[in-house]
Amino acid sequence: MILKKVKAVAFDMDGTLFNSFSVSYDAIREGFQKFWSEIGVNGPTPSWENIKVLIGLPSYMFFPAALPETYRDQWKLLHKFIGEAEHRRLTQGLGRTFDGVHETLAELRARGYSLALLSNASRVYFDSICDSCDLRKYFSKFSYLGEDPARNKTHVLLAWVKEFGGADRIIYVGDRKADIDASHAAGIKAVGVTWGYGNPVELKDSDWIIDSMPDLLNLLVPIT
Repeated sequence: MILKKVKAVAFDMDGTLFNSFSVSYDAIREGFQKFWSEIGVNGPTPSWENIKVLIGLPSYMFFPAALPETYRDQWKLLHKFIGEAEHRRLTQGLGRTFDGVHETLAELRARGYSLALLSNASRVYFDSICDSCDLRKYFSKFSYLGEDPARNKTHVLLAWVKEFGGADRIIYVGDRKADIDASHAAGIKAVGVTWGYGNPVELKDSDWIIDSMPDLLNLLVPIT
């Protein structure tokens, strides 16, 4: 199917454009070590499998969920340590986007599409990825929600629907059920990606499912 009315494409970041594993798990292990040392407890570090299911949650939900219940009220300290470790790795150039991301974003821009980036990340993490992975140049709109419990992705997508002239003018691309649900709550179509952190069950309600970033170009013809 060709989407002829679409003028804008919004993207999730972690698991859609950015391969979080490239920096995040080493940073999480380091952050947990510092956290437990700081509070004087010999505590556990979650496995990547346990962390992976949490990716996509806003910061104020992700970090408490990563901790044992007894220590969840200290999640901001864990956030600080992990955030510092992630930022250092990103500034060292260790972050990686998924295959075909830059080429596809450049081609969408060349075809006349407006691009937007919408993530549940914190501001520091969001900015570090945009800068270290050279993503900022492709996008005309940005929104990060990790530190803003009063807003969610649906709120932002509804605002963008108005800006772009209607629900048929914009689509959202993401890897988790929450991305698909937020899109549909805003009245727009959702593209699910299979290379991220969502499983097939999470993506079943997507309007389209793609297996590689360049596959998105098959849905979006040049704007005339």
